Amino acid sequence: MIFLVEAWFFDRVLTTIQKYRMLEKGDKVLVAVSGGPDSVALLHFLKQIEPTHHLTLHVFHLNHEIRGKEAAGDAQFVAGLASKLGVPTTLMNFDVPALAEREKLSLEEAAREARYSLMDEVAAKIGADKIALGHHADDQVETFLMRLIRGAGLEGLGSIAPVRDRYIRPFIEITKEDILRYINDNGLEYRIDASNEDMSILRNRVRHELIPFLTSYNPQLEGSLLKTIEIVREDQSHLDELANGIFDSLGDAGEGFVRIPIQGLIAQSASLRRRLVRKCIKWVKSDLRGIEFKHVETILDGLEATPIQFELELPGKAIVFTEYERLVFAKKELFEPIPLKETRLAIPGVTMVEPLGLIIEADYVSPRGLEFEINGHVAHLDADKIPGELTVRSRKPGDSFMPFGMMGEKKLQDFFVDEKVPRRERDFIPIITADDKIVWVAGFRIDERYRVTEETKRVLILKIRG
Repeated sequence: MIFLVEAWFFDRVLTTIQKYRMLEKGDKVLVAVSGGPDSVALLHFLKQIEPTHHLTLHVFHLNHEIRGKEAAGDAQFVAGLASKLGVPTTLMNFDVPALAEREKLSLEEAAREARYSLMDEVAAKIGADKIALGHHADDQVETFLMRLIRGAGLEGLGSIAPVRDRYIRPFIEITKEDILRYINDNGLEYRIDASNEDMSILRNRVRHELIPFLTSYNPQLEGSLLKTIEIVREDQSHLDELANGIFDSLGDAGEGFVRIPIQGLIAQSASLRRRLVRKCIKWVKSDLRGIEFKHVETILDGLEATPIQFELELPGKAIVFTEYERLVFAKKELFEPIPLKETRLAIPGVTMVEPLGLIIEADYVSPRGLEFEINGHVAHLDADKIPGELTVRSRKPGDSFMPFGMMGEKKLQDFFVDEKVPRRERDFIPIITADDKIVWVAGFRIDERYRVTEETKRVLILKIRG
């Protein structure tokens, strides 16, 4: 099935592809095809350049289960089109209304969440290098105006990125009118999505009402806004480079969390503060879906309070809160209570503390020639002073012990406060006990009463790993 690729269209799209380095020879490309004119034209175009660019194409289509028989017809149409072009296809169904209800999202937001998640999944499965989407210049303008209405920073006002990770948008610099002309010139069939006329959807109101109204003030509105978007995107890129350097120097990042000194954040300009907050959120969530300007401003406003102390739940099951002099961004699940059943330690031997993903190694050694490790993850104890079996558990209300180097008992709660142990982390700290008396607060200190002395005959070494 071969059609004429119009030279004007061909040259403009290839210029965009080369400008943003969207494709490399030999790329495997997952092409998202809804059945509408934009995605049909995209698939057809990529098929024409497939030989010269040595591409391998694969079609992806998702039925969002919103439009019943009409959506089923779209899937059938896409499957037929891909078959005629000789392109393998993955057709998927997903209950978007159920996701919207469960996650308290609009249908549009839920559809986007499902679509991107499933595209990533399919791309990984087939080994796709790129995922091609049919967004065009009109989409840029609509997105810019929608974000302006809702409130957004420069990143949001940069609208739709031509390239984001492996997502590419070859049509991003051509208009809907260009695409329809290409469709008509080549006699391509496509499907009409009736939901595009649903005026309850903000994008449709912007497209059919706001843009025509603004165009009455400026007939060159689209060109003006596209230039503005380009300038915003360039400025955003420069500021991002600055923010990345600051994040690398200030951020204490791990899997699913990042901590940043509050004063170090406050010391930055307002522009960089916003970028640092967004970067921290992205580190935790892997994306910024659902994050709006208001979320960032709420966090920054919290840093102006006295005292600075707040907690905020973010879209996508993430949280941000203050702990001592730091601002912490984390996946919410990291701080959900983990039931830790009291477990007897194998001595000598190895004990798995599965809820915490830890291993505790225990062994007896002679004190002669013993070199003590100055390490919070290793405890040296006088084995003969320990009454009975050792167990590991989480903290309990009323726990107290005599921290190494002190002569009096201290409540464990007060010890954690003095050591500036974040409140949310205290339940995750293994407490080693004997006869329900604390022997070692793992990672911190042993109890003074069980320390090794000159009279010690046997040393029990405990090592915690993981």
